[in-house]
Amino acid sequence: MPCAVQDASWLTPDQQIRIVAVASLVTGAARLLAEDPGAAITTGELSRMWALVDHAIGA
Repeated sequence: MPCAVQDASWLTPDQQIRIVAVASLVTGAARLLAEDPGAAITTGELSRMWALVDHAIGA
């Protein structure tokens, strides 16, 4: 199976997918906060993103 993260071939495929997911969520959260911080917080979008991060690193 090819690596999802070429420089991290020592990680299992599952760990590689999780690290890509977390990096994507953190990037998305930063973009969301930069574009409309008030709405990101009041609509619950930010808390949903962090719940996904918790799931990705804890499951």
